[in-house]
Amino acid sequence: MVLKFRGQWRSYQKRILDELEFHLRDEKLHIVAAPGAGKTTLGIEVLSRLKQPSLILCPTNTIKNQWKERICSSFLEPDECDLVSTNILEPKFITVITYQALLASFCGKVDDTKDKSEEEEEIEEENIKSSSRFNPNKSELIIKTLKDANISVLCFDEAHHLRKEWWKALNYLVEELEPKQTVALTATPPYDVNYGEWERYETLCGEIDEAISIPELVQNGDLCPHQDFIHFSLLKDSENLIVKKQTQCIADLLYKLKNDRQLLLYLRGMKFFTNPEDELEKIFDNPEFYVSIVSFLKSTGVVIPKEFLKLFDAKEYELPRFNLTQAKIFLNGFLITNCDEFSGFEDKITEYLNFAKSRGLIHNKRIVLDDSAKIQKRIAGSVGKLDSIVQIVELENSNLDKDLRMVILADYIKANDTCNDHIGVVPIWRTLKNKYKDISLGILCGSLIVVRASLEKAFLDLLEENSLDKNCVTISPYKEDANFITITPKESAKHCIVSIITEMFNKGYFTVLIGTQALLGEGWDAPCINSLILSSTVSSYMLSNQMRGRAIRIDKNNPNKISNIWHLASVKIPSHSDLSYLQAVMTSDDAEAFQAGLYDIESLTKRFEGFEAPSYFGKHEISNGIERVLPETIIDRAKIEGEKVFINLNRQTMERAKNRQQTKQFWDEALYLGYGQGYNRLRVGVDAPMLTAKSLTYSGYNEMFEAILYEFLAIIVCIPIRHTIGLYLMAITFVIFLIVLVNLGLKYLRTGTVEGIMKQIAIVHIEALDALGFLKTSLKKVGFKTFTSVSVYLSCDNLSTEENNLLINSMREFLDPIDNPRYLLVRREKFMNIIRQTDYFAIPSVLSTKKRDVDLFAQLWRRYIGPCEVVYTRNVEGRKLLLKARKIAFSACKRAKTKKLSKWQ
Repeated sequence: MVLKFRGQWRSYQKRILDELEFHLRDEKLHIVAAPGAGKTTLGIEVLSRLKQPSLILCPTNTIKNQWKERICSSFLEPDECDLVSTNILEPKFITVITYQALLASFCGKVDDTKDKSEEEEEIEEENIKSSSRFNPNKSELIIKTLKDANISVLCFDEAHHLRKEWWKALNYLVEELEPKQTVALTATPPYDVNYGEWERYETLCGEIDEAISIPELVQNGDLCPHQDFIHFSLLKDSENLIVKKQTQCIADLLYKLKNDRQLLLYLRGMKFFTNPEDELEKIFDNPEFYVSIVSFLKSTGVVIPKEFLKLFDAKEYELPRFNLTQAKIFLNGFLITNCDEFSGFEDKITEYLNFAKSRGLIHNKRIVLDDSAKIQKRIAGSVGKLDSIVQIVELENSNLDKDLRMVILADYIKANDTCNDHIGVVPIWRTLKNKYKDISLGILCGSLIVVRASLEKAFLDLLEENSLDKNCVTISPYKEDANFITITPKESAKHCIVSIITEMFNKGYFTVLIGTQALLGEGWDAPCINSLILSSTVSSYMLSNQMRGRAIRIDKNNPNKISNIWHLASVKIPSHSDLSYLQAVMTSDDAEAFQAGLYDIESLTKRFEGFEAPSYFGKHEISNGIERVLPETIIDRAKIEGEKVFINLNRQTMERAKNRQQTKQFWDEALYLGYGQGYNRLRVGVDAPMLTAKSLTYSGYNEMFEAILYEFLAIIVCIPIRHTIGLYLMAITFVIFLIVLVNLGLKYLRTGTVEGIMKQIAIVHIEALDALGFLKTSLKKVGFKTFTSVSVYLSCDNLSTEENNLLINSMREFLDPIDNPRYLLVRREKFMNIIRQTDYFAIPSVLSTKKRDVDLFAQLWRRYIGPCEVVYTRNVEGRKLLLKARKIAFSACKRAKTKKLSKWQ
């Protein structure tokens, strides 16, 4: 069998193929590239060059069918397509199956050779996960079948799906089949997992050989210019009432607490409060809980014992206010997790549990306040988002008219929601249908296909053109509107019908297509999309990046395509009347009173960590993070001006979205900022708050003053001595003084600026990682770059992707606020033994599994930065120091967190 590509290679594809022999040395090829970058075609070419029978595994049937179609259309002659199988029980030279099929076959389940909707596939996977285990006889039979077919190459498409249950089946397959080569292709590696999960992923897929970023693909013309926009919506009156009722219930519970004299007396008499030294173990085990009790007592006017404050090296004014965070910690400890601490007080606990339960403040066996899942779900699924969708559709339709190709993705179909009480495919369709009579709408989901009745003939003509019998579908009037029809395909024709509806969308039979992220969010290919609305509530890096990838593909029929990607967010800014409910227990300007209503923004913040595009502001630099599209002051302004801030922001956003040429201009400007064409690339590094970096810098003032003082004293001492000897002594002391000054100057050059200290910290980490065997790249090739603005950004050149991620995670763990590390690095500063300052940092977990590793880290710190101590935190003295280091609940003492930031430079 000969596979021969009948097209032209893109620049990055050619680069990888030219270096293929080098990449295949470890028998694992791992390619990362954005959706639409041509990974499937590249993967087929790699398999053709390996010239071995291959098994390809895909996450969905849609993607499986795309592989077969691409092999047949671009690499084979029409009469050779029978050499491709989609059945694991009948393998051929190339066999394409889903991960579900592999798992099902090992469990003795029926193979999924029939097409299913993605919703059904997800359900099937859950069923297999919960009810089945490997069947030894069946799994051995599958392995024997594959060996008999000489399968020696495995290809994992969208390999990030390893995070699901399928990884067990994949590991078993690799161990038993022992392939000569594996090929892994993905748009979204699981960067956001812990180190252990990443190791598992890397063991299967190998190190990342090539990672092609979205900016590079836009620069090369392989993806189109695009921009993300956020449209805010307000809650409806009925939803506001639910939030208001929740606020009232929270206030009721907290008011009851603050006025419970019996409880207050009990808490004041607890041993940890009256004699904390005798209760150290309990405080060590759960310091947040005991701090929350003290915070509560302080809010009622109780004076806090100095003995307790001494444990945390704190003053009473540093104790946190009794806000919602402290209330949650206290209530969950008091009523749920630390009940044993309150033996003899069970009746009071039962009283409060019943009180909280009657007000809906218990969920999944924990007390919920501003983090109520019910409220979060209501905000995320607010029907107010329908208003946003209407405004966006109106804007895009007026701008593009018949050229509009919009897709709206939702989490659920909600076909039975006749009152539009929830966001979903059918409520969106119903709202747009009633609002705009001139916009052609369609629905495409795994279990529901709806188009205008006037398009029935066009649909039947396309059936005939694709050699499909009319009997493969059932067409009937849609129950909600006789002007629309539903198309119900037979099981065997589902994939073909999805393709035909997609073709109709491409040709403009309808300009707005509504569907679920399960079907259209991954694998579905419609390059014509130029506007995407993500009403899905998913915040995960992988899924959101896949959904966004639908809109950024280039379209050969529209070479000037520019895409708008819309993200929806509901907001609820409490009014003064809302806040009045909480004034009995917290101040009205407490930021936490706003957090429940900002749940959607928090979700979007996570989502935007995976997107790189130009900023609206400044030089329009390409980076990730929500800050590039959302003013950092927006929340502070909303506290003063209320919800109208978001309405005004919507107007500005809509104006930006109108000007698609400006989007292209921003891309053109940003792609060539910095080092110039040919050198720019996406750098992933650590972004640290300026205050964190400044606290680590070395000023030299203390040592300089001391050196001058000692030199002055030496001169005074030498003056009375005989003239010649005195001159010699003064000369010697002056030379020593100069040497000290030179050393201080060199130290200042290395660590006296925020850029310098960040670079030195990075050197300590990377040399420690290298010494412990975590790096394969030679340190001679490694370089650092730092940039400062309102924060300090450090990136590293020439490390592999996984090595760079390891370095970033290690530095972030070190620089972030103290949690519960095994070892602390203690840095003490003093001036003339009078003024002292102590800083604590967590030695990263990857560098602290053994004492010798920690000693190595400390040795490197002393060499490149300065004196330090290392403290083991799992003994009594260490845990005492850990309490002081953490000051976990003291907002005034917390260091701001670092970020993992991608920048095109």
